[in-house]
Amino acid sequence: MSEKHTGKVRYTPGNLGDLLKHGWLVEIVRFLHRKQAAEPLLYADTFCGFPEYDIGGEFAERIRERFHVLNFRKLQEPFLARGKYAGSVTLAGLAAEGRLRPCIYDIDPGALASFPAGHAELLEMRSGCDILESSEPYDLIFLDPYDDIWDDCERVLARAAARSRGASILIFLPFRDGAQGEFLTTAVDRLGINCLTGVVQNPGSPLDGTHHFATVFMPAVTMNLGALLGLFGELNIVTARVNALAAPPSTDAGTVRAR
Repeated sequence: MSEKHTGKVRYTPGNLGDLLKHGWLVEIVRFLHRKQAAEPLLYADTFCGFPEYDIGGEFAERIRERFHVLNFRKLQEPFLARGKYAGSVTLAGLAAEGRLRPCIYDIDPGALASFPAGHAELLEMRSGCDILESSEPYDLIFLDPYDDIWDDCERVLARAAARSRGASILIFLPFRDGAQGEFLTTAVDRLGINCLTGVVQNPGSPLDGTHHFATVFMPAVTMNLGALLGLFGELNIVTARVNALAAPPSTDAGTVRAR
């Protein structure tokens, strides 16, 4: 399976997909950090990208002025102030208040080299999804493989569901059309996965391209369902806020589906 940097998706930092996946990531890491504040979170990010990116003025202004997700905005503000956008590993570390043990991989050696020496453990693997075969006791695994996962999507979801016996897993899935969106819903149902999904339908604005976006969060099976309800509520709010940015002014924001 090909990896993130295949050229299939033109990446623009701060787009709707970033706001969805990183908004979710911040809330999930904050939740996990509060649960075990006594020790650092073990975090695997195997499509890690760079610590930060240059961000266009329109994207930065939209986050500041219209994206009303407080925790995400507070963490991004110092970066936006200097024309940057924090990547996933950086955001996770901030959300965990510095108590994070990041383990990273990316097919782009330049991305890995951009992290300061000693900042993260570099993983050796052939594909970012190989982390699902690891027995390491990760608290959270984040997969951000772009749209090249679709040929193998159901198998990856099944592997992730099996891996959630020992780790929480967040997956980001851009998709091109309604058929892929339906496939995701059907696959989750068919596999009987205990998860929360969030979907953003993108109208194809000049800022955000033509892809739609989905997130799937599989909490570790050892987690208490009652404790997760508050987190699920926060994730639903993030999805609604992104949909509010995506929807034309005259239409309602999209919906979020939970299992």
